[in-house]
Amino acid sequence: MATEGEEYSYLISVEDFDKSLLPPEARTPGTEAFDREVSALLEREFHSFGGRARIVVDTSSISVTWHADPKGPDAVESVVRRLQQGQYALAIQMLEILRQRRPDDIGVLYNLGMALSDVGRVEEAEQLLRHAVEIAPADANVMTALGVALLRRGQDSEAASVLRDALAAAPDNAWAHQNLAACLLRAGETAEAERHLSRAVELNPSDQKVLFGLGQALLALDRLSEADELFVKVIELDNRTDIADAAKDERRKLAQQSFRKKAPSGVRPDAVMYCLDAIQKYSKMTREEVQRIAFEIAVLGQRGLDTNDSAQKYHLRSLPGQYSGLHLVCLMYAGFKILTPEADMGFDLSKEYEVAKSMSAGKGTAG
Repeated sequence: MATEGEEYSYLISVEDFDKSLLPPEARTPGTEAFDREVSALLEREFHSFGGRARIVVDTSSISVTWHADPKGPDAVESVVRRLQQGQYALAIQMLEILRQRRPDDIGVLYNLGMALSDVGRVEEAEQLLRHAVEIAPADANVMTALGVALLRRGQDSEAASVLRDALAAAPDNAWAHQNLAACLLRAGETAEAERHLSRAVELNPSDQKVLFGLGQALLALDRLSEADELFVKVIELDNRTDIADAAKDERRKLAQQSFRKKAPSGVRPDAVMYCLDAIQKYSKMTREEVQRIAFEIAVLGQRGLDTNDSAQKYHLRSLPGQYSGLHLVCLMYAGFKILTPEADMGFDLSKEYEVAKSMSAGKGTAG
């Protein structure tokens, strides 16, 4: 905590200042707009730390004099909020400034190292985090951050060693378990990776990324039904994320794999009949009606349709009746073949659909 009236001085090279933080029209050093926008930005950020700041910009350097408020928030905590909001460029710039006064501050080194690692500046991140580990050798979070940076640099062996040290210091560190598992997966040590991911899920059951990683490990171990259950959980947590989209892709692949296993001759007779039913139904409908049905099934399928269960457990608002998961997938496939023939539905029924079309030929049906 700063004392009353304590003054800090910083000097920043104009060359090193991140111009992307400024409006496009104010990014040229030496201009009035550059001087004005740099001063406004830094005054605003130092004001958020508490106290007051004076900024002087000249042709080669930016001078900052900050009179700290001892009752103000911790400067690092204020910058961390910027990181949490995704404002990496601004947070990195401010942490670089703070590091001039606090070169051995663990909070500064740790957060700056992680931020640089996240934006791809991993060599710089590694150097800062190694220094942080020297200062705080028992800090599991700092060790884990270093392990992540090493992993991103492709130094898997050292990364694994550092992450094991982190877990020795803090056995319940979910982040360390997760990233050690990533090292092990890359090394082909899937069984051990699965154990660490399982522990990470126990510690943080609502983390989509960890759940998805465990699902992938289970796939590699050929524990397909367990993997599918995890992918369902990923989607249920939030079906709008990139991880959820990846889980949906994995579920489609699993469904396709299981579907084909039951077609030793190459064509599933039940899917052929469902496609034929769809073609016949759609032949009596308008394009708008077909679209309504296909889109409703597509939305329903966001959480996965069980194509392996023959039970008629699904129903639609747009089409009367009870349907199995495979029947709905066939209805969707045939519908999109009518609406957008070149679209990839994520589930290959091309063989069954072509057989169904041949069976319906000459009867005036759609498709």
